[in-house]
Amino acid sequence: MRITFTICLLILCVITLCAREVNGDTLTVEGKKILKVWGTHDERGYAHGYLMGQQIREVALEYFLGGVFGNNPYYYEETRNYFLVHFLVEEKYQTEVSSMITGMVDAGVDIYSEVLERDLDGTDLFMANSVVDFVALNMYVDTYQFGCSSMSSWGQSTANDPELQGEPLITRNMDWTPNPVVLDNHLLMVQIPAEENELAWVAFTFSGLIGALSGINEAGISAFMNMGNINSYDDENQLHPVFLTIRNGLEQCDYNNDGNNDTSDIHAAVEDKLHLSASIIHAVDNDDALIIECNNTSGTVVRTVDHNQIICGTNLVATNHFRLLYPPVYCDRYQHFADSLSADSCMTIDRSWQVTTGAGGVSHNLHTIQFVPGSGLIKWSTAKPGHPAYTLPPTLFYLQDLLVPGSTTGDHLISGQELDIVVCPNPFGYSTSISFTLPSPQSVILSLYNIKGQLIRELAGNDIHDSRQCLSWDGRDAAGNRTGSGIYLYRLEIPGRLATGRIIKIN
Repeated sequence: MRITFTICLLILCVITLCAREVNGDTLTVEGKKILKVWGTHDERGYAHGYLMGQQIREVALEYFLGGVFGNNPYYYEETRNYFLVHFLVEEKYQTEVSSMITGMVDAGVDIYSEVLERDLDGTDLFMANSVVDFVALNMYVDTYQFGCSSMSSWGQSTANDPELQGEPLITRNMDWTPNPVVLDNHLLMVQIPAEENELAWVAFTFSGLIGALSGINEAGISAFMNMGNINSYDDENQLHPVFLTIRNGLEQCDYNNDGNNDTSDIHAAVEDKLHLSASIIHAVDNDDALIIECNNTSGTVVRTVDHNQIICGTNLVATNHFRLLYPPVYCDRYQHFADSLSADSCMTIDRSWQVTTGAGGVSHNLHTIQFVPGSGLIKWSTAKPGHPAYTLPPTLFYLQDLLVPGSTTGDHLISGQELDIVVCPNPFGYSTSISFTLPSPQSVILSLYNIKGQLIRELAGNDIHDSRQCLSWDGRDAAGNRTGSGIYLYRLEIPGRLATGRIIKIN
């Protein structure tokens, strides 16, 4: 009996020593999975692996190895060796991916591959994150395609829309060959870094992919990657996965050190690295848009409305054919966009969705995404078996809601309209009021955070019993110090539900 007790105590001690705090949480909204991770790259990677380990395994082994490589270990290992020789990835991402593997193991996920006859490791996850980079090597199953199309509008083209009033928006089709694994693993991932020089951002992605195929950061900059049509290459030294390149531009604060967070940071990040396959990256900020065309042989060029030949108005369109880096060739989707804009170059939020899905919608459309930087509005449709994303109604989010930190386990994210939340004035200078109506008298917590996810102050506790409340914030933190200008996020929690929004402070 004494021996048994000693063994049990030893096991308990080992479990306690091995346990790590999981800086992450998951939430499902209208059937769409959201993963939120916060902290350092190590902490975010661990949370990703721990919370989504089985799904990461499926994407890496069943989709990438099994589907894209046809479960051919020879071609896969040849490509893996190529990656190890020719690609160079930053230490921060190596740490993140290594911690993902640790998180998977700690969560009890079997990481052994019968096909490869070994465990998955960090390089395998980097391989999956480089799925579009290897297109130039021609080792994939012939039936797999990577497409995409997008349209941005601003200025005179959106001036007549009362919701936009000249502000920009972008609508994007992400088109990959459907596979049961990716159809079951759509993921909206929210990254809230602890590093001082990094911005919070969201990615429309799949489990295990840590780069920015489709990404938006807290400054309202968005970047969406499309494949280019000419994959020539002659320089294979220190290649970089393009998804991680775009992540650099979105996540690193002011990448080009010009004092601004805007689309020029995406351009600088792309120009800073060498890529194997061709890319066409559509980027939008709070003012306008640009398209970055690049491949290994010819380098990088930026396309703006000044380069439009058949696109009318202040609109930009990207498909999978170069328009500036190489002489343009015919693309039926690009022509369909041009025809729609020739008939009417003016754009509204609804018409942008209709034109983009009508001109660019294809059977292998996995995501349709729309983003309005000014309001933070996001619309996201995801494909189901037999139903391309653009044919299905989107789920609406607001960027500021997604970036509210903390656990959401068991909570249902609701619109502020359901609680009649009013912030007035907003923006404010010295004080503002937050009023709301509870469906019935109950406990409530109202917290304020800065854009980095740090708790600033709690304005209410658990003793509210009247249904209608009006609370004032004097712009000070919990220590009584005045906060600076910027965007602040509120989080209103009642049992089983939460609502979020933003408050803008101007000193």
